[in-house]
Amino acid sequence: MTVRRLYVPDLPDVAGTVTLAEAASRHVRVWRLRAGDEVVLFDGRGRAAGAKIETLGEQVVCQVRTPVVAEMERARVVLMLAIPKGSKLDDCVRMATELGVDEVALMYTERTIPRWDPERARSRLDRLTRIASEAAAQCERNDVPVVHGPQPYATCLEQIPKGAAGVLFGARSRGALAFVGTPEQVWCAIGPEGGFTAAEVGMFEEAGFSVAGLGTWVLRVETAVSAALTLVRDRLDPGRQAR
Repeated sequence: MTVRRLYVPDLPDVAGTVTLAEAASRHVRVWRLRAGDEVVLFDGRGRAAGAKIETLGEQVVCQVRTPVVAEMERARVVLMLAIPKGSKLDDCVRMATELGVDEVALMYTERTIPRWDPERARSRLDRLTRIASEAAAQCERNDVPVVHGPQPYATCLEQIPKGAAGVLFGARSRGALAFVGTPEQVWCAIGPEGGFTAAEVGMFEEAGFSVAGLGTWVLRVETAVSAALTLVRDRLDPGRQAR
């Protein structure tokens, strides 16, 4: 039987009793779990603990039975993503989570069509965080990517720490993905449906980004995200599956 995983941001540091929040409790009811069933609780920051359901009700109570364990460290990957049209952003966040991204920095470029109402930005980000937490639970990942923004791409470039590697993935570019050594952080830039302008590519290159290609044909944004992150993770963790 598959052991279900539940996102619990306030996971305690030691063994004890945990009362699940409304969303996690609802998952328990939907899955028809019963008292005594085993689950795994994770806090979205790299820690997880085995637990047993103690009582059912509006709010489910679990007994954390095993010590909290931190995940192994890995190179930090940040996805700089121009907001795509429609529901594609949901798929991009889901795929990015499954492929080990630590942060999704949403950005506006010249050809970005969607423009968020600032008053609704917080609720949109909360929704994307829920999508990321559900994807993390499904792929047995104990940390949840931080989703933030959107900001102008130039502002995002200013926030990149010194020493980080940057890669802009461009349609039909012949550049190959390459890092000097093993960087502690990699920032990956994916443009909107119309791609980056020549001026934007120039600004990324001035910021130290290399330009890498994703093949001969123009890809959908969500396909580009999946392909780019797979290449990055394979380069950072050769022979290992992204977590």
